[in-house]
Amino acid sequence: MFRTPTRIAAASVGALAVVLAAALPASAHVTIKDPVQATVGSYPTLTFLVPNERERANTEKLQIILPTEAAAKLPNALVKRVPGWKHVIEKRGGDGIGEGVVSVTWIAQSSRASIDAGEFEEFKLSVGRIPDTEKIYFEAVQTYNNGEVVRWDQRPTAETPHPEHPAPSLKVVPAAAASTSATQTMALAGSTTSGDDSGSSLAGSPALASASAAALLAGAGGLMWKRRRSQRDDVATTLNG
Repeated sequence: MFRTPTRIAAASVGALAVVLAAALPASAHVTIKDPVQATVGSYPTLTFLVPNERERANTEKLQIILPTEAAAKLPNALVKRVPGWKHVIEKRGGDGIGEGVVSVTWIAQSSRASIDAGEFEEFKLSVGRIPDTEKIYFEAVQTYNNGEVVRWDQRPTAETPHPEHPAPSLKVVPAAAASTSATQTMALAGSTTSGDDSGSSLAGSPALASASAAALLAGAGGLMWKRRRSQRDDVATTLNG
């Protein structure tokens, strides 16, 4: 049976929708959206992306637990307010502002502020000083208004590289590596600009390109006019003869 392009396109879109729908539950985790990596010694502001995975329940509470192991411990943590949510900071020791923070819990102050199905919210923590380690793992506890609690605290292993409830993580890079990466990026941008400048004058000058195009069109138009006039003259000569 012949299939029109419209039917083929509709079938392709439908298949893509099925694939995306199947992939969404696996990717809808509590994660660190930005930045994906931090430099040793820095004080980044981490954005935790929290999607709602339930169709008939809202997320009304989120707790972020900071790492406790010495190699990944963060001496300082500051919280950014989220409209409609209050936050509670748990501390153990530390007299200064932001010191000794163990966990931060955000609680929705109304059902309207809670995270509904198909929605997400962002929660921010400024942490530091980033220690010299490969990766920092946090724990997230997501609570729904139906009483369900989901803990995002599983770390990948050789047996389970992609756990069902992965812990939010932050990759750590040495300061030298970050500096080298930035330098390479700048060098690449510079070489690209230089390459554009060294090209033809037509590609480098939009005004000149437009003028050249106009000249070509004018020339083509003149040639066509001459041909048509010549044809008319030939016809007139034949009739007069």
